[in-house]
Amino acid sequence: MPELKLTTRELAVTETLLDTSAEQSLELDFLLPDYEPEVFRILKTRVTPVIQQIQVNKNRLELSGVCNVSVLYLSERQDSLQAARQAAPFSKTLELKKLPDSECSIQCVPRCYFVNARAVSSRRLEVRCGLSLRTRVTAQTTKPVVASAQGCGVQIHGKKVFCSQNRILASKTFTMSEDLELGQAKPAFGSLLDAWHSLVLTEKKMMENRVICKGDLVTRVLYCPEGGGAPEWMEWSEPVSQILDLNGIQDDDICDIHAERINASFEPIRDDGDCRRLSAEWTITISATAERNSEIQLNDDAFSCQYASSPVIETVTLSRACNAICQIVPVTGMMEIPQLENLCGLLASPGEYSSRAEDGKLILSGTVEVTAIYMTGGTMAVSDKSILYEAVLDQQCAGEISFFPTVSVVSTEGTLTSGGVDLRIQLNVCGTVCQPVDEKLLTGLQVDEDKTLERSGAALRICYAEPGESLWEIARRCRTSLPAIMQENDLQSETIPERQMLLIPMLQE
Repeated sequence: MPELKLTTRELAVTETLLDTSAEQSLELDFLLPDYEPEVFRILKTRVTPVIQQIQVNKNRLELSGVCNVSVLYLSERQDSLQAARQAAPFSKTLELKKLPDSECSIQCVPRCYFVNARAVSSRRLEVRCGLSLRTRVTAQTTKPVVASAQGCGVQIHGKKVFCSQNRILASKTFTMSEDLELGQAKPAFGSLLDAWHSLVLTEKKMMENRVICKGDLVTRVLYCPEGGGAPEWMEWSEPVSQILDLNGIQDDDICDIHAERINASFEPIRDDGDCRRLSAEWTITISATAERNSEIQLNDDAFSCQYASSPVIETVTLSRACNAICQIVPVTGMMEIPQLENLCGLLASPGEYSSRAEDGKLILSGTVEVTAIYMTGGTMAVSDKSILYEAVLDQQCAGEISFFPTVSVVSTEGTLTSGGVDLRIQLNVCGTVCQPVDEKLLTGLQVDEDKTLERSGAALRICYAEPGESLWEIARRCRTSLPAIMQENDLQSETIPERQMLLIPMLQE
């Protein structure tokens, strides 16, 4: 009898190296420039964190970015809103579960969950804030499994598994610049109060080794008019078109593309003294993940017909890509503001959010943090509110899912009512929905050639099988071949549909 020979293959397994929500505190003091009005009363402080660089150094994940801090305040002239703005750098190092042996997919969602600002003097401010860095790192590692076995009368059982075996990652950072012109009905630009940006990708086309994506970059600016007065906002939409290189991508792959990071700067352009144009520059990072599912033949059990044997079976978690979601989610709510005279501006940002599978549906739930700036009693005021939402996404779910979406605010609108403001917000939700697949797979086989199994010497045996019984278990019990049983009894399935008598051919040396 030939000695046992096992052949292995490398199976791609998606492993989570980090899944955490880390916190980072930030403190900064800054003085107002001489040309800015003195602080009379602070109304609102907004901190917008932006990740600028992500590096993997051995088993450490190094994050660095900048917090764009905007302190909105009133000077002695309380009908005019002012802003003290500063960019504060931050960094954070996180430990990975192990040293990755392949390119990692890194997703980090920074959010300011706490901020406090106070005026130490009329020209000096102190800001304290807390950042939440929701981070997940995954890598496609390899797991050796038994592909075939020969010798020692070994029988091996296989099955087909549908899962992702090829994941391609790519990212691209590019810069856009444009001169933005105020509308004719808008007053001249005085100073920037706040700004936000959102890139909605509306079209993608995959071809050999690359993907073309198109979309719209929406920018909204809240500014103080020249000469003072109530704040104004202006919105622009700029077309975006980019090509990403993804070596090996095919047109039927499941591909998620989203804007991972956006940062912007604005400089006023003055013509004849008035400023009606802004020179804008955006730095944008787009990330792409392509997944390809395929049906592969794997083995989950084995035994020897000649010797005492013991299979080594492990539960391996594979991943099956279901869909790439890019969906606009509407959110509505009401902000109660008594004695509201004029709505000057609305600022919105995503709060906490999570996803779950329920009754076959994929549900996203979370909050949107909204700030309203308005006039009341002849002076400026602000109100904050967390708007709860729950949305059913365009994905049917059967069982457990894995979904780490990117959520951004696309638009924020408000309609005045007798009791406050009716809010209408649009969120852009992007991400790949995957389903973890737990499979028991054969990773080894131990055969003791010193323990020979007794054989009856008969060429055939008779066995009575019960409904639902497995032919593989019968073959194991009788120490014979599964294909031989199926051929002898003209069976097409490994599971017995009803009680019947089987002829069991016995293997001969």
